[in-house]
Amino acid sequence: MGIVPSRRFARRLVAMAFASMVAAACGDGAPSPSPDAVPAAGFPRTVTDGAGRSFRLAARPVRIVSQTLASDEMLFPMVPPERLVGLSSLSRDPKYSNVLAEANGHPAPSIESAEDILRLKPDLIFVASYSRAETVQVLESTGAPVYRLANLDDLDGIKDAIRRVGVAVGEEAAAGRVVDEMERRLAAVASRRAGRPRPRVLSYSGGFTAGRGSSFDDIVRRAGGINEAAARGIDKFPRISQEQVLAWNPDVLVAGYLPGEEEAVRRRLTTGAGVGQTTAARRRQIVLLEARRLLAVSQHTVDAVEQLAASFDAFQAAR
Repeated sequence: MGIVPSRRFARRLVAMAFASMVAAACGDGAPSPSPDAVPAAGFPRTVTDGAGRSFRLAARPVRIVSQTLASDEMLFPMVPPERLVGLSSLSRDPKYSNVLAEANGHPAPSIESAEDILRLKPDLIFVASYSRAETVQVLESTGAPVYRLANLDDLDGIKDAIRRVGVAVGEEAAAGRVVDEMERRLAAVASRRAGRPRPRVLSYSGGFTAGRGSSFDDIVRRAGGINEAAARGIDKFPRISQEQVLAWNPDVLVAGYLPGEEEAVRRRLTTGAGVGQTTAARRRQIVLLEARRLLAVSQHTVDAVEQLAASFDAFQAAR
């Protein structure tokens, strides 16, 4: 996303937080060399982006602009700071960013428009499948290399995207370390949850749920649960009534929240006419995830998996 959402839109984002829309520490802690000091091995090269479009990069990119939060989060642990010359506005938004400290400490400007990007004279621009079409068209019309992130609906897609981004920026090893850390953390969750009961989990934010084809579905499965909506054949992000939630009667309810709204969201889930009567609400088996975790489509999606799995552990231990 390249534009800060209005409050109304922000609430809708949290309600539909399970859409495919974002820092694992990499390396041994040694400072990264400057771009000029690193041999540009493998360039020129042809890269294929997430949308399947191929283009040629004559040299390793050293003026990279990130127009989306997903690419901000992927790039920070991957490239030296001096190679990032433009960041998305959301990278500095505490409601959504998982790289807030990095972005606030970085001199690169926040991007608001195609004109902002082009003034930076980039040699590689990252956009996403949900970026504004008119912005992408303007960028492509200049002949600047535009890389589209796509297929971020599950963790395997995210890992593939990170590897592809690594190829595009000439940092395959760093990208591999990010993915390796994701896999290590996911394996630890899977090992801990192996053989444990799998709770039936339902997302319910602002009247919406999340079914098959959503990142939430993969988050629940990786955490050791069953996505109730997906199990009932629900796709994507339909609106459902509180009466339907009660009829399905999940073991665990999950919702997203913005800063300052956590208790209000919890009250709605525990006192609603239908949702408040569910097993999940009566047992206080409710998991509230910060919007920045729920909306992440980067290595930070693993944060949501770990939080959900830890909640399952706590609920089961309390019985």
